[in-house]
Amino acid sequence: MEPTGAGGGGATTTGLGVGGAVGVSAAGGGVGGMMNREQIKKMSEADKEMELRANRAKALLAERHIGLKENQAARHQRKMQLETQMNKAGLSNEEKLARRRELEKEETRVQKESRRNVTTADFESLLVIGRGAFGEVRLVRRKPGNSRGETGVYALKSMKKEMMVMKNQVGHVRAERDALAAADDENRWLTTLHYSFHDEHNLYMVMEFLPGGDLMSLLMKEDTFTEDTTKFFMAEAAHAISCVHALGYIHRDIKPDNILLDARGHLRLTDLGLCKKVGDVSPGDHPEVILEMLKQKQIASGGAAMTIPEGEEMIAEVSHLRDMSIDIDATANNIGSSIPTGGSMPKDLRTCKARREAAYSTVGTPDYIAPEVLAAQNGASGYSYTCAVDWWSLGVIMYECLVGYTPFYADDPVTTCRKILKWRQTLEIPGEVRAKLSTECVDFLSCLLAGPESRIGSRADGGPEFENGFAQVVRHPWFDGFDWDNLANIEGPLLPTGAKDFPRVIEYLKTCSSSDPNFKQLVAFATQNFDTFEDQGSSLDDGGGRRRVDRNNLDQFYDYHYRRTRKPRVPLPDFK
Repeated sequence: MEPTGAGGGGATTTGLGVGGAVGVSAAGGGVGGMMNREQIKKMSEADKEMELRANRAKALLAERHIGLKENQAARHQRKMQLETQMNKAGLSNEEKLARRRELEKEETRVQKESRRNVTTADFESLLVIGRGAFGEVRLVRRKPGNSRGETGVYALKSMKKEMMVMKNQVGHVRAERDALAAADDENRWLTTLHYSFHDEHNLYMVMEFLPGGDLMSLLMKEDTFTEDTTKFFMAEAAHAISCVHALGYIHRDIKPDNILLDARGHLRLTDLGLCKKVGDVSPGDHPEVILEMLKQKQIASGGAAMTIPEGEEMIAEVSHLRDMSIDIDATANNIGSSIPTGGSMPKDLRTCKARREAAYSTVGTPDYIAPEVLAAQNGASGYSYTCAVDWWSLGVIMYECLVGYTPFYADDPVTTCRKILKWRQTLEIPGEVRAKLSTECVDFLSCLLAGPESRIGSRADGGPEFENGFAQVVRHPWFDGFDWDNLANIEGPLLPTGAKDFPRVIEYLKTCSSSDPNFKQLVAFATQNFDTFEDQGSSLDDGGGRRRVDRNNLDQFYDYHYRRTRKPRVPLPDFK
């Protein structure tokens, strides 16, 4: 056995860095002489990489330990729930034992399901339905006839690891995965993430497939929406934005391209690739909780509908929102007067579909970015932003739905940015559009397109903390009498093409043989609301056997794996 320090290697510890490398050179005197700077640099980098991998391994172990503890606590809670209900029901000892065994079997089944690795070999590619700078989105399905008998049609988003690292997107892609994983199974406002995993070259997110296309495509088809249709979409988008905020994130990329429609014409928010973590999960800020709180408050005050209660508090609230003046010189106090009315719509913007198609082809359009975000990106001193930036983006979408183009549209992105930064001087509504809108509608728009100090989602007292923007939306006069409770039970005002047949077609597509004469026609029908892209091949088309996903890969995406696991069903007794 060599004595410690012979050749210098035995004295080296992880993370010594340059100082440690110089010490190794000195300890190995006569072996190779003084190391040159290049060798020292390589050894230092190797030490840093080893330290980084060790820290990732520790973080991964800690994460798994926390997961085990949480699972054990949840399992114990389900057991206690069963015992309590069985005692209340007065079951015999034999009946209790049978139900305990049933719960134990169910826990074991779910545990086995959660341990199954998912790889690209589990899916069959059907069609490319989206492509971006960092990857693509494919319509896929679980391979029919698999040994587990699992079926499903999904949207699989794949991203190139190399591009994520080069473009400094590692934090963003992890935040997207974390935010979608944090959303519970009952969340109907965000696209559901079923699995995430990675291989040597790519990251993968297996999402629910929404066949209605995106809101941008619907706008291109309809040109503009009526005020009532716009109100429906604003209500649903407000739900979705509030869900993201309740999870502790700012979305930062709210735009029509990132709002999808399901078969019934309801909205889901997607693509959280630019979201930013700003806090912890706050169940009390979830939109459904807010609605219930407002409902109880309304009942307590003797009201019968979800309208603005009478009283000084609400008058002050509406007054605050009304002061969100778009025009810095505006002094009028009448509701709806805060957005200046412009002249006629410019002739070159009358054909909104052509203009929108041109803007849609522009990469990285800034139309929906809040002014304080642009100011912060430009390095302006003292500029920061909160969740209120997402409400600004919603205001831009609302304007586009009503007018037919975005409020700061220009022929080039630089001019658009300049107009956004000078929004108090550049924002106005064309006269012919303004004449068709209610004063409450324009006032709500002015509450969204406002300064960060007074926008929806800001504090009424102008403080640094933001209020729950969804509660402010619900209380606004534009939504007076709006049926928030039954929003999910009705069909959307604009059903996507093929809406009635989507459920049947997608169900059949889960198991239909690819050799079936109708197979291609079914795929085409299911994706008719999406653009078509040339299939340039993917790892799903390799055709090889099942490849192992290395869960112990300690690169920057070591913790990217996720599987949405169903909750065990507790065999509670029936109370007669």
